[in-house]
Amino acid sequence: MKTEYIVFTDLDGTLLDYHSYSFEPAMPALKLLCKHQIPLILVSSKTRAEMQDYQIALGIEEYPFVVENGSAIFTQPEYFPKFSPYKIIDSLWGYYLGRSYKELVQILADISNRYGYRIEGFHNCSDAHIIKHTGLNPHQVKMAKEREFSIPIFYDQQTEDILRKEISRYNLRLLFGGRFMHLLGNVDKGKALNTIMNEYRSTYPSRKFASVALGDSLNDFAMLSAADIPILVKRHDGSYEDREKLPDVLFSPAVGPSGWNISVLEVIKKRGIYE
Repeated sequence: MKTEYIVFTDLDGTLLDYHSYSFEPAMPALKLLCKHQIPLILVSSKTRAEMQDYQIALGIEEYPFVVENGSAIFTQPEYFPKFSPYKIIDSLWGYYLGRSYKELVQILADISNRYGYRIEGFHNCSDAHIIKHTGLNPHQVKMAKEREFSIPIFYDQQTEDILRKEISRYNLRLLFGGRFMHLLGNVDKGKALNTIMNEYRSTYPSRKFASVALGDSLNDFAMLSAADIPILVKRHDGSYEDREKLPDVLFSPAVGPSGWNISVLEVIKKRGIYE
């Protein structure tokens, strides 16, 4: 039986250039995935609004996508007909795995009051402050603040120390991305990948599927660990994330989308999908 591959990818610093947010260097591999109808599933800390913009730009609106570090999965209606329960959100089916943004904001307020320390994140910082630290334009910041399940928090050692002490009390997680710490429910990208792969197998029981996953940051490691073929992408500074170790991981030979492109093409070549 021929194996069908599902490609899962992080965005910032992986498929998107860390500085310019461009995916242009990855176009050869992206075109090949499209040609062979290999699903490309975006898995990011970004919001639903941001992800839908990138789906349109990449021409992959038909496929599922995962928002806010695994907090929710969105699909076109009946893409996975057996997958439930779901909520209908702006014509999409949404499968909620995490905690609500409103709940997280209240928890952060309680923690800040308890310690007498201001924890800074997207929930309480100005657009100008976010633009300064991300390089996003005002429209992009607006979408980035339309959060439903998580809060990006600015790196600060005291904030990290406080949250590490408190997250177990609230059954939350603190994940580390390329620019921010992310406070969210007890979910991760790996759980989302496994959920989606289970749905592919349930929907098409006579077909054989395998997963390829690409990421560059610590918050991608759960997804990479869950994948059949994990690929760690070289970061914008030329290094690889090394705070944890992954067995059997492949390393991209170049930074960001250039490394993404080379690695995806190599995986496809080795598995005989190339025409």
